[in-house]
Amino acid sequence: MKLFIAEKPALAKSIAAGIDGEYKNGDGFFQKGENIITWAFGHLLELYMPEDYDENFKKWDLKDLPLKIDEFKYKPIQSSKEQLKIICNLIKRSDVDTIINCGDADEEGQILIDEILKYANNKKPVLRLLLHDLTEKGVRSELKNMKSNNDFSNLSECGFARSIADWIVGINLTRAYTTKAQNNGYKGVISVGRVQTPILGLVVSRDLEREGHKSSFYYTLTGKFKTHQAEILANLKTDEKITDENEANEIKNICLGKNGILNVTNENKLEYPPLPYNLLNLQADCSKKFNFKPDKTLKITQDLREKYKCITYNRSDCEYLPVNMWESSTNVLNSIKSNLSDFENIIKNADPNLKSRAFNDEFITAHFAIIPTEATFDFNSMSKDEQNVYKLISKRYIAQFYEPMQYLQTNIEILINDYKFTTSKKKIIKNGYLSLFSGENDSEQKNDDEVENSFDLSLLESGNCQTLNIEINKKQTKPKPYYTMPTLLKDLTSISKYVKDEKIKTLLKEKDKDKKGENGGIGTPATRSEHIKNLFEREYIKEEKKSIISTKKGRDLIALAPKILSTPDMTALWYEQQLEIQNGNLSKDDFLNRVFDEVEEQIELIKNNALLDKNFNGIDKTYPCKCGKGFLQKRHSQKTGKDFWGCSNWKNGCSEIYPDLNGKPNIPKYFCPKCGSALNRWKNKKGDGYYWSCSGWKTKGCQIGFINDKNGKPEI
Repeated sequence: MKLFIAEKPALAKSIAAGIDGEYKNGDGFFQKGENIITWAFGHLLELYMPEDYDENFKKWDLKDLPLKIDEFKYKPIQSSKEQLKIICNLIKRSDVDTIINCGDADEEGQILIDEILKYANNKKPVLRLLLHDLTEKGVRSELKNMKSNNDFSNLSECGFARSIADWIVGINLTRAYTTKAQNNGYKGVISVGRVQTPILGLVVSRDLEREGHKSSFYYTLTGKFKTHQAEILANLKTDEKITDENEANEIKNICLGKNGILNVTNENKLEYPPLPYNLLNLQADCSKKFNFKPDKTLKITQDLREKYKCITYNRSDCEYLPVNMWESSTNVLNSIKSNLSDFENIIKNADPNLKSRAFNDEFITAHFAIIPTEATFDFNSMSKDEQNVYKLISKRYIAQFYEPMQYLQTNIEILINDYKFTTSKKKIIKNGYLSLFSGENDSEQKNDDEVENSFDLSLLESGNCQTLNIEINKKQTKPKPYYTMPTLLKDLTSISKYVKDEKIKTLLKEKDKDKKGENGGIGTPATRSEHIKNLFEREYIKEEKKSIISTKKGRDLIALAPKILSTPDMTALWYEQQLEIQNGNLSKDDFLNRVFDEVEEQIELIKNNALLDKNFNGIDKTYPCKCGKGFLQKRHSQKTGKDFWGCSNWKNGCSEIYPDLNGKPNIPKYFCPKCGSALNRWKNKKGDGYYWSCSGWKTKGCQIGFINDKNGKPEI
């Protein structure tokens, strides 16, 4: 009897559908012939918390740190302990002779099932099933390609080492920063983590760079030239910006009225369809098109995969497809057409005989790109958000069967003495795949320094030309823009470009050498979304008009955190050591001892950090109170369920209270005609109007009562 352990119930159902035999329904499992299929609910086990080892550790105390654990243990997650018990009993059944690990095809999926097997003290043979396509056909195909789970032991060992190391860093340093700050009146938790904190560091660095930007002027020169066919515009090409106006005028005087040599080159080019999605690119597009946060896109794709079985593995970091998947492309296209009647025409214009560059075994990692499966379903049963994401994934797949866009690239070069003026133009000859995306405006932002020529430059002929005019354009340097969700996600794939230490930069790039689309990144497409979500929830970052901006709390943490925490250095150094684990040159325990030594050193620095006492003293000084002695602090009313702002000096008699307006105190413009206190505007209980009340009703006993609202002002 074989026992299949799936990561989730939906996956277990898909596996059962791909196995022959009489179906029987058990308590927490299915049986198909001589096969038992059971399931987890994600992780069923979690690492002990400090208080599980010693009850005294329940209280956070700086003097107890760092916490040194000799043997890390796992405990059942309470919400799923019954299912864990069922799985353990199935593992121990005498008629079960082989177990199949059906975790997702990544490090996390590997250890998710392996930790159950270790917890159950399993000694039976274990096979590994890697599933990308959850259709019946896909499952049957992969069942023929199972490998020994021992082949993945190094992956598993690295996964356990990383998980425990993250615990050592996160638990110890979060407790250290928090208890140190709370000793000075701070009320919250200062959360620290190997991936989360460098992401915050990236946002803070960009914000500080913007604020520290000193704008300067530079000059560009645009020439107007007369050729045999037309008058055209071209810009002076320089290696560096011209910052001296006198230099710009000197060049103008040299070139003005002179004859130049015109060189025209025309080249036919092809632009191929965009590759199918990986998770990161899908999250970026969903943010641009639908304003989804990364964790929402991840959740939707999880439902598309498990609930509808209509897409392949959704946490993929790969944009390519195995060559043999091209053979089933007609079936996939027909399934999309069956599910999406709106796509009938664009599928009709697709050519399944085309094999795009996406079909390339060389670039396949543990996963392949996210594409539709052959599953058919009722499209109208999906939510609008699910429909939108399925359409995006489907259209990217369909694009692989469209011809490339053909265009004529014209480059113009005008030489006057030692100066070179250039311009270019792209003329589309055949739309190809572009017709699939007509009406969608995802083009990159135009360069402000480019010039536009209405004349068809491809009709020009090389020869002589005359300079009619030279215009000097005075321009101002601009700071880098704030991060948006798409640009932040993109930078997380290549965070190494901001690293100055050459060793760290090299290690980060080495980590991603076999991953197309990743070039020294941090985190994974699946985990980045969770880290970003945590940064929002812990109020380290905020979103304003689609811009992601660090808060004072976030900046204070980065200012205090050591470089190894606020940058990707730790991830790079861990990668180097995990390679040693994989090669058998370093044990998991030795790696964890190194991590502990680093944490111990950091905690000593935290204990003696006077700056932390100053910055995290429990008072946010963004909004001074009019009393002159305190600052307005955001609070939450248990009675009304609403946020409000009150003075930090309330214990000494200040009773100023203001409503919350989009995360800021709504400081009034109007005051009570009776007692002089501030008037506050409130939404009525029905939610269809507003009224005003005096903030002095309690402290001053003001009896003015409710005041009507008229066009946003109190009707006094």
